[in-house]
Amino acid sequence: MTSKRGSRCGEQKKDLEFKVYGPGQVTSAIVEIVEKPWERVLIDGQPHEHGFKLGSEKHTVEAIVKKNGGLLLTSGIEGLSVVKTTKGQIPTALPETKERILATEVTASWRYSYDCVASIPKNPLYFTEQYLDVKKVLPKYFFGPPKEGVHSPSVQGTLFEMARAVLSRFPDISSVKLNMPNIHFIPVNLSSKDNVIVKFENDVYLPTDEPHGTIEATLSRLLAKM
Repeated sequence: MTSKRGSRCGEQKKDLEFKVYGPGQVTSAIVEIVEKPWERVLIDGQPHEHGFKLGSEKHTVEAIVKKNGGLLLTSGIEGLSVVKTTKGQIPTALPETKERILATEVTASWRYSYDCVASIPKNPLYFTEQYLDVKKVLPKYFFGPPKEGVHSPSVQGTLFEMARAVLSRFPDISSVKLNMPNIHFIPVNLSSKDNVIVKFENDVYLPTDEPHGTIEATLSRLLAKM
């Protein structure tokens, strides 16, 4: 991740100029570049100042129908990769700051309170509309308002606020489960062709999922079962 994007594509960058060193058997080197299409997110129809998402998430559904007519109905989202480039405060051994990058891949599922097939809404588009609305609420509470954002003291704290917002806005959702592992962005010092270290100036970061932490929680209404 870089703070600025150049006007040239990867195939044209002069940064790829290099010399091949080593024994005579080494005649060439291969450089591979993968560009990930991070897109600025929209919150309430406005582009967010420091919020981005990657790629397309998946809509998941699970329905369990029992012989006695009982129903367990769950919807969800998988692969929602999000990052805010500031306002994060992940506990680390580094000096304290409230301006860290916060990134994760959200896997969410929510259980509806309908307990039999006969009780579900008759509107054929009801659950599609619910899914789209939940998909708006989750990023809204991850990123915060479009201009100023929202401070995240930890992934756990942000996860709780996201799940609580869903339960407070959708009375027929009985529980929400969120899995949000940390995706770390490590500052990078680059070496020039003259072997001079280019000092890191809050501009280039290397994404990594190690060290890895599994952060998961279920928030339920009283007596709800997930």
